[in-house]
Amino acid sequence: MATLILSLLLWILANNTIVASGCMEIERNALLTFKAGLVDPQNLLSSWERKDCCKWRGVVCSNTTGHAMKLNLRGSYDMLSEEWLCLSGEINPSLLLLSNLEHLDLSMNNFSENSIPPYMGSFKNLRYLNLSYLNLGGTIPPQIGNLSKLRYLDLSFDPTFSRNTLRVDDILWLTRLSSLKYLDLSWVNLNTSTGWLHAVNTLPSLKVLRLSYCSLPGISISLSHFNLTNLNVLDLRGNSINSTLPTWLRNLTSITYLDLRFNEFHGIISDEFLHLSTLNDLFLGYNGFEGMNPKALRYLCNLTRVDLSSIGFGGEIMEWVEMLPQCVRNNLQSLYLSDNSFRGNLSGWLEQMNGLTHIYLGSNLLTGSIPVGVWKLPNLIYLDLYNNSLEGIISDVELSHIRKIQYLDLSFNFLTVRVRDDWVPPFQLKGIALASCHLGPNFPAWLKSQSQIKWLDLSKNIIADTPPSWFWNMSRFISYSDLSDNQIKGRLPVLMGSTKLQYLNLSSNQFEGPLPISLPHNLQFIDLSNNFFTGVLPNIVLPQMDFLFLSNNDIGGRIPSALCESTFLRVLDLSNNNLSGEIPECMGKSQEQLSVIDVSTNNLVGSIPDSLCSSKYISLLKFNSNGFSGEFPSLQNCTGLVILDLGYNKFSGTIPFWIGESLTLLMVLQLRSNMFSGGIPEQIAQLGSLQVLDLSSNNLSGPLPRSFGNFSWKALKEGRTDRINNISAYYSVSISLDIKGEELTIWKILYLFESIDLSNNNLSGEIPDEITDLQTQQYLNLSRNNLIGRIPEKIGEMQSLESLDLAMNKLSGNIPQSLSALTSLSYLNLSYNNLSGVIPTGNQLQTLDDPSIYIGNPYLCGPPSTRNCSANEINYKDNEGPKDKFDWLWIYFSVVLGYLFGFAVFCGVLLLCNAWRNAYFSMIDIICDKLCIVTKVTLTRLKQRHRG
Repeated sequence: MATLILSLLLWILANNTIVASGCMEIERNALLTFKAGLVDPQNLLSSWERKDCCKWRGVVCSNTTGHAMKLNLRGSYDMLSEEWLCLSGEINPSLLLLSNLEHLDLSMNNFSENSIPPYMGSFKNLRYLNLSYLNLGGTIPPQIGNLSKLRYLDLSFDPTFSRNTLRVDDILWLTRLSSLKYLDLSWVNLNTSTGWLHAVNTLPSLKVLRLSYCSLPGISISLSHFNLTNLNVLDLRGNSINSTLPTWLRNLTSITYLDLRFNEFHGIISDEFLHLSTLNDLFLGYNGFEGMNPKALRYLCNLTRVDLSSIGFGGEIMEWVEMLPQCVRNNLQSLYLSDNSFRGNLSGWLEQMNGLTHIYLGSNLLTGSIPVGVWKLPNLIYLDLYNNSLEGIISDVELSHIRKIQYLDLSFNFLTVRVRDDWVPPFQLKGIALASCHLGPNFPAWLKSQSQIKWLDLSKNIIADTPPSWFWNMSRFISYSDLSDNQIKGRLPVLMGSTKLQYLNLSSNQFEGPLPISLPHNLQFIDLSNNFFTGVLPNIVLPQMDFLFLSNNDIGGRIPSALCESTFLRVLDLSNNNLSGEIPECMGKSQEQLSVIDVSTNNLVGSIPDSLCSSKYISLLKFNSNGFSGEFPSLQNCTGLVILDLGYNKFSGTIPFWIGESLTLLMVLQLRSNMFSGGIPEQIAQLGSLQVLDLSSNNLSGPLPRSFGNFSWKALKEGRTDRINNISAYYSVSISLDIKGEELTIWKILYLFESIDLSNNNLSGEIPDEITDLQTQQYLNLSRNNLIGRIPEKIGEMQSLESLDLAMNKLSGNIPQSLSALTSLSYLNLSYNNLSGVIPTGNQLQTLDDPSIYIGNPYLCGPPSTRNCSANEINYKDNEGPKDKFDWLWIYFSVVLGYLFGFAVFCGVLLLCNAWRNAYFSMIDIICDKLCIVTKVTLTRLKQRHRG
């Protein structure tokens, strides 16, 4: 049907071939049909109403034939209004009637097609095709390979602006574009295109090749025939290529720009670049090289930008600078050496590189002061010395030398920035980061003159002032503002909606009062945690918001339903406030990126909505310390859950078995202090990644599952750190655990803890021997239950055990001697059981000398208890009681046998010795006579009393 309609449309339009006012009528009608399928809210195509289509916006016609040769409808971004000026709708196939079209640019628009239309391969005369940054997905049609005259092809996109993914199933169609000079497939998925390099190598005219972030499946180290000698630009960033540097790089004799950053290249940088004399930009950062040949860059005299960031280099920084050829020292414009382990100072070399405009030396081990010559570098625009050990005082005298500076980052050193209150800088900064530079206690007044700042970081500066009114006015132009970890006081402006803030961090200060009733529409990150804010959460819609942190304030009221409109929300932290009511039912339904929800320590009630599991990225749910009730929430669809904390609520019913079957990535399960009943499901042992299990202070009953011994925690440590780190990248992960008898909050290093706490329940039966298989377990608490039997003999095999609490049970028998083998044990509580025998000694037990460890076991003896073991008492081994029915049978047999043997010996003596026999029976007669007399006298007295 679609083909029939298209053919009919083309036939109708083809009937009118008259040139109208310098424009082919057929092409004019085709463009109007194309326009009819577009949505144009900014009226960008307002000129498409005149008769002469050659004068329309974006249309260029041939001066001789009148045919449309060029169609450029590229979208744009208006910096003033901060709006996208673009078209949406559909790409109508009427464009095929522009048969002479050589240039087609529809980039940076928002068309509704699911994929690139295959008919795009039908423009036979096309030399330029740009479909980049469109909201398209699916597979790139191989028909693109039919554009044999194509010289420029850009199908790249940015995932920031598109949720769809473009991919190539088979890249062989590329080999048919023999005239191609420019190719950009950045962010297009090429992970199945194993022959990508051989396909590209068939394009001898290629000058620009951009394949960044394409998930390339690898790279050939060598090529038998290398045809890319005309290549000027090669960009292979972000492909995780795990290889040494290819030898064919030596043949890029025309290369000016080479970008291999963000891969896994390794080995030694040898002579791959030695003869690339045309090279201007060399970017090798964020790889895993082991070193570099001192002569590797010897002949690169045209270098203007060098990036060796984060490639694992160390040593004296001067040694690495000396590897740069002398011929580039004064011409080098950008030097990227950040995120390495370089030592030394900046003196004697940096101030001599007069051509530098951009200096990136952050996150190294540099020491000493910043030379005055650095401030005097004539062209300096960007200076990044972040996170080193530089020291000294920087005054307005030094800062007055830099007049072209636009970005300055001196954060996290031992520097002090000290300027006069009336100082007016001779520069206009666009970005400034002075975190931990001792600017306080007053708010820096010199910032008032900076009218172009978009990025501001003054965190950790001991500022104890109230922000002046001019600062909030200046905030109308700032997009990134971080004033966290100071002592700043005051209130936020009631209306902040007119600002351009996208990132706002005011955490850990002393702000007070209500939250603003309006906030910037484009705000993406808000952190107001650890202040004294009061009032309620405003019911305002922030459609672009990704992160919201409001923890540790005094905010009350209900959670507003407007939060559901923040469809890009990833982290929601409202913990430690006075919020009440229920969680909105809409929460999570349309928030596909939602990963973290923390509403702990509030006054929330009701149930937890199932909609929270609508996002496949949900990894942390903390609802502890509220008033939630009902049965265990339906979280089966939260299959990516890593941390679940429902502790200190009023949940009841049983613990569902599906936890072990559905939540397979769970690392922390915290259900303490609720009203759960029934048994512990055996299926929990299927949670192979679980490392913290806390079911304490509930009403659980029944035996301990023997399946606990099947926990494969020790075998699945790989991946734990990554899961926690993925959350910690944007949220401070913490959990409260009962550790060694005290409740502690564990931060950051949670992945190091392995703990089981089943205390304060009604569990019964014996402790299964299988639990000793948990050899990496650190904390085990089974106290305050009704457990019976003996402590497992192999308890000493739990080699990592640091804390063992078995108090207040009904355990009996001796304490296993193997307990002394636990060399890491620092906390032990066996009090109030029925244990007996000698308390074992040796190794780590010698340090656990508190008698309260064993109190309430009256049959224990030996130090550190006060009861001594006497010589007549049974020693450790003899004190072992009978273990089974055969032991009891042997005891009964021994008693009877001993009685019979003693009686036989007695009878034998009487028979053999006449004197003993006479004496024995005489004594019996005397005793009998006395008993008869006593009996008669007693009876006579009783009769007399009765008569009386």
